[in-house]
Amino acid sequence: MASLERIVVPGLARLPQFAHATRAGNEVYVAGTLGTCDGHLVDGGVGAETSQVIHNIGLILGAAGCAWDDVTSVSVYLKDFDDFAAMNEVYDGTFSTTPPARITVGGVDLAMGARVEMQCVAHRTSTVPTAVPELARRSGYVERDGERLYYEVVGEGERTPLVFCHGAGGNHAVWFQQIAHFARDRVVVTWDHRGYGRSSDHGDRTGPLVAVDDLLAILDELGIEHADLVGQSMGGWSAVGAALARPTLARSLVLTDTIGGLVTAPIAAGLARARLRDPERDVLGAHPALGQDFSTRFPELAHLYQSLGRMGSADADVVFDRLRATTYGTEDAARLTMPVLLIVGDHDQIFPPAAIRAVADLLGDARVIEIVGAGHSPYYEEPATWNRTVDAFLDWLDRRDAHRR
Repeated sequence: MASLERIVVPGLARLPQFAHATRAGNEVYVAGTLGTCDGHLVDGGVGAETSQVIHNIGLILGAAGCAWDDVTSVSVYLKDFDDFAAMNEVYDGTFSTTPPARITVGGVDLAMGARVEMQCVAHRTSTVPTAVPELARRSGYVERDGERLYYEVVGEGERTPLVFCHGAGGNHAVWFQQIAHFARDRVVVTWDHRGYGRSSDHGDRTGPLVAVDDLLAILDELGIEHADLVGQSMGGWSAVGAALARPTLARSLVLTDTIGGLVTAPIAAGLARARLRDPERDVLGAHPALGQDFSTRFPELAHLYQSLGRMGSADADVVFDRLRATTYGTEDAARLTMPVLLIVGDHDQIFPPAAIRAVADLLGDARVIEIVGAGHSPYYEEPATWNRTVDAFLDWLDRRDAHRR
């Protein structure tokens, strides 16, 4: 008899009476799913709801170890069958091959007054991870403002390049659990902020103001005009600032455990009890950016994180003061019209979930995912969950772009 696993995606709305999915062996049964974001139905009618349903189911499938192309059957429920064509227009393009069997039922009263709900069944073709192909890699420096800025480029492919901006507790190498995963079919760029890793900071200017132009100079050197930008903690300031400075650059933003400089009264309230600065205790692996028990569960990884954060010349106190002094308001937030994925560890004591949700409220196209059991660095603490979450978001963006073409 196949073992059963109940699957719940952190941050995705559900009633406590059911899980998002059940996995029995290689079969995955996804519960009825609505077009909600942050617990509320998205605005825009059946088309917008359908797009969000597809995104949400993608998150659930990813957590179960499969994707939309593994789906064997779909059930669609419509409040009004007159919405069939509009729903189908968005649904078309969800699959890269022939779509699976489907039933559509109209005239259904749905929870929350929704116009569309879907459920599906998927089959995982293999439980063995596929081998990572040989990935091209190169590195270099950009000379700017009397400094040498280090970058690495891994992978190739037609998908939109992915650019990672690290936090104050790391450098380009802190993304080692993401690079090979995402570089299978796209270019992945990592880089060192001034004073971190292999980048110099002779002028003692490291911080968000110079980081934006540093990042843009690296992307110009690489000929990257359009990218998905990922910012962790301090790196969120770099990603947001670059998106504001060059409006055509960012297809999307992934802001992970960061407010990215976006500050309003509700966000400040959410940060009121946050620990923006907490010196490391003199204990192997202890670090304020990791969950409280991470160093005891994974001492080797915690020690590596601690060591990575000590490479470079940046002064944490100076950097934090410069982050606090660099803020963006509601008018700036209104200019960030691209889709934004905000990820936060539910135990993050530096930028807690309440502050991250307040940031999402400022943005026109944002969704929040909490990763259960993680602290300030879920990409490091829970990399499989973090990677699947970002995978689902990027897959949704690709489907949206294909549909627009």
